[in-house]
Amino acid sequence: MLQRLLGLPVLLLSLLLTLAGCDGVVTPEHEGQPLVTLEGQMNPTPDARIDGQVRLALVWYPQWMAAEDSDATQEGPLEIVTEDVVYQGSFPANYSFHIYRPPPAEALAPLGGDLQGKGAFGILLAYQDGNGNAKLDLIATDGTPADRVIGSSLLGDARSNFALVYADTAQPANTGLKPGINIIQAVNGESGTVVPLNTRLPLSLTEGGPIFDAFVCEAGWLTFLFTKVCGLDGGDVFEPSTLAVQGRVALEGTKAVVELTVSSENVPLQDATVKLAGRTLPYDAAREAYVLEEEDTVLLAPGRDFELVAQAGGESVRHTFQVPGGFDITTPAANEPVDASQPLELRWTSSLGATEYYVGFSSSTAGGSTLAEEGARSYTFDATGAEGEGLVRVEARAVPMDIDALVTVALVRERAFSFAP
Repeated sequence: MLQRLLGLPVLLLSLLLTLAGCDGVVTPEHEGQPLVTLEGQMNPTPDARIDGQVRLALVWYPQWMAAEDSDATQEGPLEIVTEDVVYQGSFPANYSFHIYRPPPAEALAPLGGDLQGKGAFGILLAYQDGNGNAKLDLIATDGTPADRVIGSSLLGDARSNFALVYADTAQPANTGLKPGINIIQAVNGESGTVVPLNTRLPLSLTEGGPIFDAFVCEAGWLTFLFTKVCGLDGGDVFEPSTLAVQGRVALEGTKAVVELTVSSENVPLQDATVKLAGRTLPYDAAREAYVLEEEDTVLLAPGRDFELVAQAGGESVRHTFQVPGGFDITTPAANEPVDASQPLELRWTSSLGATEYYVGFSSSTAGGSTLAEEGARSYTFDATGAEGEGLVRVEARAVPMDIDALVTVALVRERAFSFAP
């Protein structure tokens, strides 16, 4: 039930469900220990320039998991809980958001499907306080935004989108939900699952816009796409380009390794024009992609921006990306023997702009790779059976946010070593 409910693409889910009404904005009651503390890191997207203070708020929606015959599927209260901690200055920045109480009774609705009791759906938002009242304000249907929402835990690729589900009673064991507050990862994908409460929640800070401000629109999240509400213009969002580019751009040492696909209305294109940092990429029919492999490249550099442009059929997609900042592998030491009877510890320094790290090791007889836990700077592999020369590899990745440019940008570091006999 949980997978079916949460596996809907977020835009489709939002088109089907309308949010309305509000029970006001509150600040948490700082009495006793928090029920849950959400932790993670806020990191600007490559094209975002974050000036001024950034605040956090938790928004509860009773409608998004409500039973079909519940009045909450059409209207109902909404609660915004604001956090009194302000983030300002350099980013990325680690955050903590304390939840001192569950959503109030009026913010709960009967849960749909096989779920029991009542509950609510929560989203963590980052915003800038436009009117200086130290809270995230609801936007009246006939009003205009007072604040600027610039980040949402619900938006992003499957691995980095999260939501909260509150249930007031026990649930079927196959859902993974427990009474109280639960965290769901990959809520927009088919693999949506309950994760531990100490899971770190990344927040990508953006330039904002209607799709973000609409989270606090009294008329509903995507209602602005169909009618004029909350002072939001849905023109650009409602008519997106049918052209899309996706793939990977990597700087491996000093070598550029690029593989991109271009599609129009989900149909792959072989005759598009694709330019990376001004260089036209050839189409490789065998790989069915636009590719580039260039040693000692001048197109990419750690921490430097580059522009990607795809054009076809009179449409174009143009985005500026940034290569993650330079970092180093610190362990194992270069060309020094490692005891294969012991676990292999891999350590690395932080890469500015990276949202995740993919790490691995290999030898002639053993190897492994994995996506490191968010915020981690080390990973320990079981190197049982490894011998001879070895190689460790760390990819610092900037994960994409834009649906028409799903391009992962990576900076790759490798280090050779050897296993002691």
